[in-house]
Amino acid sequence: MWSVRDPHESNASAGILELGDFSIRALGAEDFALVRALQPSTPADIFELPESDHAFRAFIADLGAKPWSLPFVCLRAAVPIGVCLMRVAQLKNLNAYLVALFSEPDAAAVPLALYIRHAFWSFPLHRLYAHVPALPAVIAHIETLVGVGFKHEGVLAAHVPSPDGPQDAIVLGLLREEFNVWCAQNQPALIL
Repeated sequence: MWSVRDPHESNASAGILELGDFSIRALGAEDFALVRALQPSTPADIFELPESDHAFRAFIADLGAKPWSLPFVCLRAAVPIGVCLMRVAQLKNLNAYLVALFSEPDAAAVPLALYIRHAFWSFPLHRLYAHVPALPAVIAHIETLVGVGFKHEGVLAAHVPSPDGPQDAIVLGLLREEFNVWCAQNQPALIL
């Protein structure tokens, strides 16, 4: 017997915003208190968070004006534990710069993977990348990125200004296909 597929059915994977105790949601202008709570545990060398409600609202408005910025809050049992966002220099390249800030980066693999999956699911991105200062204070953040499939792609010499002089930046990258391989091995529910 022949089976005819309905041409209106989609083969696309479904969107996923939660997995177990973890979830993600859009970051809004009213979320300054959440971001302020993350500031003590976020090395300023990775990303400087706005320090006032007014600056935060301007930051959110600026992100909203940029394509594919996707500012999101990551939660564990409904408690905010991180913020992720992207910057896209050229849409034609299908690459996005990822900023991922977590209060406890060594426990952030699942919410980060949820965010990455949502980014790849939402946009035709080919690659995500991050530049992380080569400093002891950010080792846990680097390990978290590597823990969800990012690969070391090199070093940008003297790329990050600091009070102690320019610091090197470690370049990490993740292709869509590499993320799917990571999902198959670690979190099959997130496969695209």
